[in-house]
Amino acid sequence: MFDERRRFRDILDEIDKMMAEMEREIEDSIKNFLKFEGSWFNKPIIYGFSLSLNPEGAPTFRTFGNLKSGLRGYREPVSDQILDEQRGELRLVVELPGVEKSDIQIQALEESVSLSAEHGERKYKAEIPLRARVDPTKAKANFQNGVLEVLFPLKEKTNKGFYKINIE
Repeated sequence: MFDERRRFRDILDEIDKMMAEMEREIEDSIKNFLKFEGSWFNKPIIYGFSLSLNPEGAPTFRTFGNLKSGLRGYREPVSDQILDEQRGELRLVVELPGVEKSDIQIQALEESVSLSAEHGERKYKAEIPLRARVDPTKAKANFQNGVLEVLFPLKEKTNKGFYKINIE
C-alpha cells in the first residue's frame, strides 16, 4: 500500500513539473510576441466565443474579439441570428458598445452582412454569413443602448433558378 501511494505521489509530482514548464513556456511566448507586435498591444486584448444550436440542432461555434487576422486595430463584435420561418424573417443582433448610431455602416447581400463602426478607441468590423437568404432591400435596422438589430425579410424560396417552361 505504501508503494502505491508513493507511485501516485510521483505521478502528481511529475504533473506539477509539467505544468510549471508549460506556464514558463506560455509566459516566454507572450513576452516574445509582445516584443514583436509593439504598440499594437497597448490596448486591451479581447477574445471570446459563443456556442449555440442552429435550427437543425447542430452546434454553431463563433468567435469574437480583436485577435483575428485582418482585424488589426478592430474588434469583431458579438452577434447572433434569430430565424423565424413562420414570420418569414431573420433578426440579426450585434453588440456594439461605445459607438453612436451615426458611426455604423451596414452593407448587405442576400447571404451576408458587412458591418463596421468607429467611435474614438472603439472600432468594430465584421463579415457575418447569414443563416438564410434574405431580401436586403427591405431590411430595417434599429440601434439602441449599444445593440444593433437588423430585421430582414426572408427571400422567397425558389427552385435554384429552375423554372418550368411550357411548350406551345
